[in-house]
Amino acid sequence: MFSLNELDFTIPEFWNLSSSLVRNYKPVTMTEYFSSERLSEKFALIRHDVDRMPGNSLATARIESELGIKATYYFRATKNVFIPKIIKEIADLGHEIGYHYEVLSDAAGDYSKAIKLFEHHLFEFRKICDITTISMHGRPLSKFDNRDLWKVHDFRKFGILGEAYLSAGHELNYLSDTGRSWGTKNCLRDFIPGKTENFSVDTTSELIDLVESRKLNNFYILSHPERWSNSILDWSFYFGMDFAVNFVKKGLMTIRE
Repeated sequence: MFSLNELDFTIPEFWNLSSSLVRNYKPVTMTEYFSSERLSEKFALIRHDVDRMPGNSLATARIESELGIKATYYFRATKNVFIPKIIKEIADLGHEIGYHYEVLSDAAGDYSKAIKLFEHHLFEFRKICDITTISMHGRPLSKFDNRDLWKVHDFRKFGILGEAYLSAGHELNYLSDTGRSWGTKNCLRDFIPGKTENFSVDTTSELIDLVESRKLNNFYILSHPERWSNSILDWSFYFGMDFAVNFVKKGLMTIRE
């Protein structure tokens, strides 16, 4: 039987990664990145997408707060994720809250309906805390890329400083745990448009080694709190779920090719 310390994507491993980042780089939120004219020579842009199980995000938020990290947490507007009490608690820890939008998928490609949904959801979020940045939710089973909403509309009209993908500079070294790997093999939409990386890591241990080497000037790290487990049972459940989702993604990639 495995112990939690032998597995990847666990809360102990999240602690190891977070402590490595804060020792070697200056953590910044998305708003700080978009609004700062000059950043630290070595910085880490730390972002979390809360797709489901919002209670799990409290564990990662508390770890980061204890380590002195301020990160950005993007919440979906779905009823199972949009929990004001949890959102406020994470904001009160000093973290930034953002809106993880998916309205073009929700509106089946109707841009007029989608922007009205976006404005409504943004209003609901702003009842809880200030919102100045947004991030699209990939929705791999949807044929719509939610970022396309901004080909027709302008998010700046809503007091938004930047979008986590579209406004990110190509100087950033982007790594995401999408698909239970820090590589890109399981990503359909989780990338900075037009950006390719000249390095490759797969496991969290490999990522920590890269952080400790200080070879890169910056990191742009995306993780999903639901994926980081604190028990063997939870780990086994999410391992199985990720395996199934990755299988479906591979099928979609083949069809779209």
